[in-house]
Amino acid sequence: MTPRQRTLLLGGLALLLPLSSQAKAATTLAGCTSPSIAVQLLICIAMVATTCVVQLGLTTLIAEWTHHPPLIHWCEAKASKRALAVLIGAKLVVLALLGYILMWALLFTGLGLLPDLETSFYFSGITFTSVGYGDVMLPTCWRLLSVGLAVNGLLMAGWSTALLVYIVQRSMELRIKQRNIP
Repeated sequence: MTPRQRTLLLGGLALLLPLSSQAKAATTLAGCTSPSIAVQLLICIAMVATTCVVQLGLTTLIAEWTHHPPLIHWCEAKASKRALAVLIGAKLVVLALLGYILMWALLFTGLGLLPDLETSFYFSGITFTSVGYGDVMLPTCWRLLSVGLAVNGLLMAGWSTALLVYIVQRSMELRIKQRNIP
């Protein structure tokens, strides 16, 4: 290779170097490590399964408590006690929902997809509740996780609503039973 050819080759490589570093910088800024679709779907399935197991445990716990004779006897006496039982049930459901959002936030923070836990919790909350402002987003190559999070939120919102309706229904049954006692 002649000195002139070597200079042209090195010059050409030098021109390509900024292009490759810009592409690398864009990928680094986006936080993309190009996970496969299967990996993202498996993560979503694992997260939805985990939240379903926790929600099932909460549902079972509340169902058992609402049929526990000492608790029924305690709630039958006064409307304020029934209202307190409903509020406790509602608080348990809200705490569970916040726990699910936190689980997703910890996942995003752990994977390094969002800068900090606060941003991850915010993103998880707005996506879980299907608000989706769009001011915070996952890197493009991880965006399927946001779909899994939204589906998880819709499922848990419906299940939680059903659980709250059940709690109120049990409270109303106790109210009716208390009024029918001579």
